[in-house]
Amino acid sequence: MSLAEEFEWFADWCVGTSPLYEKLARGVADDPYLLSLAEEIPPKRGTPNILFAAVHWHLLGGVSHPLADFYPSVTDDPKTADPFPAFREFCAEHEDELLPLLRNRRTQTNAVRRCTALFPAFSHIANRVGGEPLALIELGPSGGLNLCWDRYVYDYGDAGRYGTGECVLDTEIRSERSPPLPDEFPRVASRIGIDLNPLDVRDETDARWLRALVWPEHEDRHRLLRGATNVARQHPPEFRQGDAVEELPDVLAGIPSDVPVCVFDTQMRYQLPETAQDRLRVRIEAAAEGRPLHWLSGHESADEWEGAFALNWFDGEEYRRLLAYEQHGKWLRWVR
Repeated sequence: MSLAEEFEWFADWCVGTSPLYEKLARGVADDPYLLSLAEEIPPKRGTPNILFAAVHWHLLGGVSHPLADFYPSVTDDPKTADPFPAFREFCAEHEDELLPLLRNRRTQTNAVRRCTALFPAFSHIANRVGGEPLALIELGPSGGLNLCWDRYVYDYGDAGRYGTGECVLDTEIRSERSPPLPDEFPRVASRIGIDLNPLDVRDETDARWLRALVWPEHEDRHRLLRGATNVARQHPPEFRQGDAVEELPDVLAGIPSDVPVCVFDTQMRYQLPETAQDRLRVRIEAAAEGRPLHWLSGHESADEWEGAFALNWFDGEEYRRLLAYEQHGKWLRWVR
């Protein structure tokens, strides 16, 4: 797929959810200058997302430019006219400021509503290990908001409400059978995230990057991000900086062998080359031979449900589909 085709594909993906980015992506696809600027972004990082987030980051920081008038995340009364001329002008005027972000930043969206899928998945695994506290390892945690999963409130509609706090995550259950939702959260023995570039939500620059990755029209996601960021600032997650595949054995070695481990990731693996994905699988399976270990991964799409990803579960012996969820956690289907 050429870079122009990638932006056209992205524009199609935005239909119905982000009119602003749809218009901008179609404009970029036909603009040689902006395509050349986008070539500065390393491969496998979600080029359209990085370009638009880099511009959004500057606007959120208060850069004064007519382009800001089109962004619902920046102004209360956004314009609905064609934003592309202003976007191109902004990129040309601020190219030097954009380049460091394009070259160095990554797509690290913490879609915190995905925790509505993680909570029942962790509960299922906790039941399998007899209620023993779990050692959680997240691969690609970004700002670590999903590591704070048990500090949020969960609203599953008719299936109940769980937890206490100010950050409420709501979702719709679209399966006849409800997932396992205990009265109390599964116990956690330890939690750590491994990331090449972990983001510290206490740092305004990193926190703004997380905001910039959320599309401007998605006010609900911005609201949840603000709430989860406040939680993570009060309870900062522990991180190990480095390649998740290479660092995983060392992190596992630091956890007592009799403590059940749950390694998890939510749509991080698509950024890994196939060879790295193969190495990760080999290391997970090797580690499971010597200790109780489970792996949850949201990498694969669930084609039978449009817009869904499958949360697959490795129980130490075989791989199974546990549930399917809308990419931002708006709904889930329990499969088991």
